[in-house]
Amino acid sequence: MSVELLSPAGDFETALAAFDAGADAVYCGLADFSARAYAKNLSTGDLRRLMRVARSRGKKVYVTFNTLVEEGEMDRAAERLAELEAIGPDAVIVQDLGVARLAHEYFPSLALHASTQLVAHNLEGVLALKDLGFTRVVTARELSADELASISRRSGGMEFEAFIHGALCYSISGLCLFSAMEKGRSGNRGECAYCCRLPYADAEGNKVLAFSMKDLRLGEDARKLIDAGVCSLKIEGRMKSALYVASVTRYYRQILDRAFPAPAVTLSDLETVFSRRTTKLYLDGKPASSPIDPESLGHLGAAVGTVKRVTRDREGQAWLRFHTSRALEKHDGLQFPAPEGGKPLGFGITLMRQALSRVPVFEVSAGADVEVLLPEALAESVKPGIPVYCSMSNAVKRLFPAPSYRPGDYPGDEELDVEVTLSPSAIRARATSPCEAEVSIPAALSPARQPGRTEDAVRTAFSKLGESDYRLGKLAVDDCGLFAPPRLLNDLRRALVEKLDSLRGSMTREKLEKALADDPLASFASAEPSPAKRLKIRPGQTVPPGAWDEIVVAVSADTSGADLSSIRSAAPQVPQRLALPVYTPEGAFNRLRVAVKRFLRMGFAAWEAADLATLRLLRSLGVEDITADWSLYAANASAVKVLSGLGVKRAVASPESSRANIAFLKECGFPVEFLAQQSTPLFISLTRPAAIPAPESGLSVYERDGLWVTVKTLPRTFDAPAGASVRMDLSWSPE
Repeated sequence: MSVELLSPAGDFETALAAFDAGADAVYCGLADFSARAYAKNLSTGDLRRLMRVARSRGKKVYVTFNTLVEEGEMDRAAERLAELEAIGPDAVIVQDLGVARLAHEYFPSLALHASTQLVAHNLEGVLALKDLGFTRVVTARELSADELASISRRSGGMEFEAFIHGALCYSISGLCLFSAMEKGRSGNRGECAYCCRLPYADAEGNKVLAFSMKDLRLGEDARKLIDAGVCSLKIEGRMKSALYVASVTRYYRQILDRAFPAPAVTLSDLETVFSRRTTKLYLDGKPASSPIDPESLGHLGAAVGTVKRVTRDREGQAWLRFHTSRALEKHDGLQFPAPEGGKPLGFGITLMRQALSRVPVFEVSAGADVEVLLPEALAESVKPGIPVYCSMSNAVKRLFPAPSYRPGDYPGDEELDVEVTLSPSAIRARATSPCEAEVSIPAALSPARQPGRTEDAVRTAFSKLGESDYRLGKLAVDDCGLFAPPRLLNDLRRALVEKLDSLRGSMTREKLEKALADDPLASFASAEPSPAKRLKIRPGQTVPPGAWDEIVVAVSADTSGADLSSIRSAAPQVPQRLALPVYTPEGAFNRLRVAVKRFLRMGFAAWEAADLATLRLLRSLGVEDITADWSLYAANASAVKVLSGLGVKRAVASPESSRANIAFLKECGFPVEFLAQQSTPLFISLTRPAAIPAPESGLSVYERDGLWVTVKTLPRTFDAPAGASVRMDLSWSPE
């Protein structure tokens, strides 16, 4: 099976560098609706140029549209989708269900790939995405190769894209609310504040990077994903430099091709560009060691030796001596772990010599004992026995010269078929492809002195299509033996291109106008006739006093009938609804299916889904009374329409919704309830933190149903809109 190597591109130059290094495709974002809002990102002009490069070189370009979109932004989202369809990327990577619906209905030529933010972690979730028109899914990083193989075999032709290298989130993608709730910057909207990289004090008062993940690096084991049915191997890093992207891409290109052209990129080379400690995460199942690095943060570099000693010369200058396993040269960077943790100590080599020599050298070979002039500020911190890392290598930088780009080398990818006719009073051009258009210019033409050269002159003029979207395809010339000056032919070509652009622009505007006129609210049922007060708990919790209109009970595959009976007996007159979990591993999904069937036989008819997988499961079992929890992100009318079409009768607003969006959801006409109180899950992870933060941090961390959940110690209260249905959600409480 042919497999795609997919590289990140934070800007146009990085995309070119990725292609030069061997990427089959790149993924990039525009200025808005991108999960990397703080990357440089591309302009639409950049994207047009990149598409011409990609088409000319047989490459692909995917555009990230992978954030949640609130209602007030949907018109701008439609405009962006219209622009993208006109440009024609190979696919758009989407998180928001409303955006997916808008694209599918009004801009159908855009292929849809499901972002990893859509949390596809089992077969049922993948099939749900396929039902919604997605052709590829970016799988959850938590899946093992065996799980992927099982899912791909039964997915009915769905394409799978999986990460093989780069930074990891501590929380399951799409389920991280820490940055939004604590910093006011939503990771689901591309503004993550990287709270998982912050230090927290443990019970002994030590500062620990409790949630800071190592980087994913599969190396040769990336082949296991190919064997599992993955068609696209993805490198993370749209915030990284062109050098990083090029070096990592070349490294994996060598692995996939089993070829090591001189000079090959080694693992050590890679580590000089950027390197944290690494993990294979869940590729082979549960990791043998923790995928968290509690000590170091940021770039370490390639290990090249150990400090032997620091000496001083007659002038009092400090010299660092070590045995280097890697060739070094002047201006390379060296780095050491900080004595008490934290950011490493580093400097650039300004003076270097062979050990026991006083003669400066520009470079030393691997295996040499070397002395390097040590900045005075570091002389007391660098001690014998600590490791030395090369944090920047000029030799590696020279492997990847800046990519060149000449617009003339990359003509447009739309073939322009044109007929040119000369008559004594005018010249006329008629395009038959990519759409029909005709222009003419009045002109008094005289007989040609060299009739055989007229067609060549027309071809020359119509080949000068510059940075337009077109390249000359079929050309038919009827010159009637006349001569047309090159100036007129060039004017005719420009007029035809302007006409084509205008016609295509009109078609795009027509589609956009239909999208902007879209009114998902028109098909919604009426909102609840009166506001309701609902409670969500889990088995074992006490039902607090109150006039509850419904009790929602969080269940799992391991919930027993006795658990539910105790809640029913505590509030026998209150209707109950069973809520399915937000994350169910592939290996546990059949057990969940069996449990749901058992509860249905017990008479439980009202249910709540937390993700697309459980929503599809409930529908397949004939359940009609289904609501959606916040994790299905009913963020806009279009998304609500998707959920409504999937049988959802009511939705819970996300705890990270803005005030403006809450006001919209309150009045949208579809039943939406709002949180009044919740121990909001800041992190939901399969990974145990390296340390449990001390109580003074205000955080509580606990394990439940195989997930590690981080919440605030005290429940959060929300300002629900007046007159709205509200929910007290105790199900995430640590006790």
